[in-house]
Amino acid sequence: MPERSSKKPGSGRRRCGDPRRSGRRGPALPRGGSVLDLPVCTLDSPTNGAGGSVRPSAVPGERRDRISPSGPARAPGEQRLIRIGLLLPLSGSSGLHGPSGRSCAQLAAEEINALGGMLGRRIQVVVADGGMSFAASAREGERLIEEDGVAALIGTHPSGVREILGPRVGRRLPYIYTPIFEGDAYEPGVFYLGETAYQQLAPVLPWMKAHLGARRWYLIGNDYRWPRDAHRMACRLLAEQRAEIAGETMVPLETENFDAVVAEIRALQPDALIVTLIGSDAVIFHRAFARAGLDARIWRLGLLTEENTLLGIGAESSRRLLTSAAYFASLPYPENEEFVSRYRSRFGPHAPVLNSIGQSCYEGLLFLHRIASAAGSLEVEKLCRVADGLEMTGPRGRMRMVGRHFVKDMHLAEADGVEFAIRQSFPQVNPNKGNPK
Repeated sequence: MPERSSKKPGSGRRRCGDPRRSGRRGPALPRGGSVLDLPVCTLDSPTNGAGGSVRPSAVPGERRDRISPSGPARAPGEQRLIRIGLLLPLSGSSGLHGPSGRSCAQLAAEEINALGGMLGRRIQVVVADGGMSFAASAREGERLIEEDGVAALIGTHPSGVREILGPRVGRRLPYIYTPIFEGDAYEPGVFYLGETAYQQLAPVLPWMKAHLGARRWYLIGNDYRWPRDAHRMACRLLAEQRAEIAGETMVPLETENFDAVVAEIRALQPDALIVTLIGSDAVIFHRAFARAGLDARIWRLGLLTEENTLLGIGAESSRRLLTSAAYFASLPYPENEEFVSRYRSRFGPHAPVLNSIGQSCYEGLLFLHRIASAAGSLEVEKLCRVADGLEMTGPRGRMRMVGRHFVKDMHLAEADGVEFAIRQSFPQVNPNKGNPK
């Protein structure tokens, strides 16, 4: 697992972007993590049960058979299948998104196959764990290609994995990156569906200043690319508002003790926080923050605090907790209401909680189907030719691709117990500041 930190943060005011800004920094990539030997699973057939079932193609400890798209290892009935890889966290800090992502992918695959498949062929989704160390997760992605013969890759994992995997696979096959991320990324052959830091922050920070009086900020996040870049974007946007950065701390993934960070926040007394912690780290931090009574006055803007994480945080720790995203299960769009109804009907009353990360797996498969249909192919070069200006409408509303990023509606929501209530919507927000590349 990634390293845990026992170091204490620095204190006092820091300049945003100063490399000395925290005495609590983790490595850019986790080191020394153990690699879980998980089976790859396929999601190509309807099953009963809340989370759907998965069929392992290998058992832990056994070598997986090498499978090529049309080679002899594939049964005759499978030769016309299009295999699509899904690299999704099933373990680690982000593992809490795995069940919903897997179910959303299964629903998308079933719906695409019911409509005749992709390019006239049925699809089969092959799932591997993207929740291990960044390097180990990237190796899982490569195995999906080399051993399981996938024709496209859906990535719902931290940016640190994409940084390794993108240059290796983006020119070979389409790589659809679905979660919230930093933005301004242009790896060849990668299509970015998730909300960028600019989309999350540019409309929201002025709103919070005008409506909540948020002028003095503290930034806390995990120490890898997405939080670091999101903080840089936050500093840039806050500087335009003449806002003050009271402090900033970065911590390694899987940090378990935030007492020193909470004590620093108490001493500095900011008006609001920007929180870029993921998964279990976010849960632990928000609980500690509320136990210290800081939620009585200080607002928190969590950039990756979706419904699943909120459930872990708990109603008692969710006061003055906001989040900015393009998807909430409560969105009033007709397409989303129909999607939520189908999801609950398919997986039952105990289905994994819908959230922006899990639901992005559904969007990723539908986008791949949409762009492949427009190009008449899964070849990267042909997909790139039709990408700019491509539109799709679904549970997230209308989206339009510009520079392989999506223009989309954004929403600011406040926690109401263990659910989110939308406070403000911002239509058709551009993905990046300035002209896309």
